[in-house]
Amino acid sequence: MKIILVGAGSIGGTTATMLKEKGHNIDIIEANHERAEKIRTEGITLTGALGTHTQKFTVYESPDELTELYDVCIIATKYFALAAVADKMLPHVKADGIFMSMQNGICTKILSDVVGTDKAAGCMIGFGATMLPNGDVNVTSGGELKIGRVNGKIDSKITALGEVYKALLPTKVVDNIDAQLYSKLIINSCINSIAALTGECVGVMLSADEAKSIFLEIAREATYVSKKMGLKVPPYATVLNYNLLLLSEANWFKAICKAVVTIVGKKFGDVRPSTLQSLDRGEKTEIDIFNGYIVKQGKEYGVPTPVNEQIWNFIKRIENGEDRSSMDNLKKIKF
Repeated sequence: MKIILVGAGSIGGTTATMLKEKGHNIDIIEANHERAEKIRTEGITLTGALGTHTQKFTVYESPDELTELYDVCIIATKYFALAAVADKMLPHVKADGIFMSMQNGICTKILSDVVGTDKAAGCMIGFGATMLPNGDVNVTSGGELKIGRVNGKIDSKITALGEVYKALLPTKVVDNIDAQLYSKLIINSCINSIAALTGECVGVMLSADEAKSIFLEIAREATYVSKKMGLKVPPYATVLNYNLLLLSEANWFKAICKAVVTIVGKKFGDVRPSTLQSLDRGEKTEIDIFNGYIVKQGKEYGVPTPVNEQIWNFIKRIENGEDRSSMDNLKKIKF
């Protein structure tokens, strides 16, 4: 199976390195010339949760340089580049090939609108990684992967790709990829937004009682939205069962839920989530496909999402330089 990966950042770099480490045939497209040269000559070095690995690659700086057809195109760019990249890659993927979206959030419709539902697939990313200043990658947490076609079919090609992905992490092929992605979207909307709001790593931000309350309210609103959407959202990492949040508003139940959030804070203590990393670099964040997605779906299906909407708007102001991250911002979210 010949694979081309576009976007060798933290997620793409981790994926490419682990797949090549296990002998899979994978090339990279990296538009940044300096980074492309580094990947060619020095390779990508991973450190952290998956161990230390270094791999060099054949690297192209544009799809125009490609001379052969690929079985799989993995797109690991930011979500706002997905459609344009997929369009450019269409001539370079076999007629029965697969396009794999490896973005946070639910981007499968963006992809399928370009390549068609029969070719489009998504990946629920169960690991965390950070791009280091030198272009290498630190994997901050492991986990599992879920992959599946947008049309829900499980056939020999997607099953074979699932076996390839096992070189990275334990992988399951599913027939409900959007539900799996929504499960991850909820935890991303909680952790990424509060990190961006406060400017702090996970352990510090979740040490505040206000942050735990916001975390639970984000997830509760998102779960109500998923019910109206008709998505049967599975627990994330087998532990975070969002449906339990709808059982009770009693103080004793909220205390139990906050205890679970405390455990999350301890597990990912010094991690700076991707939205905060983007703010650190002065880049556009992905908040539109986290809390913004929940708000937009809530409006479409008639579900109020006041906490997600406040946070979405607040972080857009931070992103635009109209406000700044601070732990004091936690007190400004009303519910």
